[in-house]
Amino acid sequence: MIREKQNQFIENFKLFDNWTDKFNYLIELGEDLPAECPRTLLPYRFEFCQSKTCFFVDNDNGKIKLRGWSNSAVMAGIIVVFKNIFDGEDTAELNNTDIDFHIKTGLIESLTILRRQSLEKMIDEIVLLSKSILN
Repeated sequence: MIREKQNQFIENFKLFDNWTDKFNYLIELGEDLPAECPRTLLPYRFEFCQSKTCFFVDNDNGKIKLRGWSNSAVMAGIIVVFKNIFDGEDTAELNNTDIDFHIKTGLIESLTILRRQSLEKMIDEIVLLSKSILN
């Protein structure tokens, strides 16, 4: 399902003609996150990000548990994209799936350096989870 969910996001993202509309889509997605950062996420803040961005991923009985929050509208939308693709999916599937939605959509190239680093850190966290499953 992870591959299918990534492909669905890629197709949805292609529907927008320009980057203003694509970023507005991400901003709208981010509105699903709470206005305040849940206290449980505070220890998972990304230090290099100017915005307040927190991200947590774990193995919950074979399912991916993903939580995140940001006060940046764009980063909040990106967190929702991650949640929509990964949260609740089988952890075993991580080892057989490339995480590439950010490349195939061109999103990674359209972000500021700090937002790009945050997105890459989120991917790193998921990759670490997949490696921990193998051990």
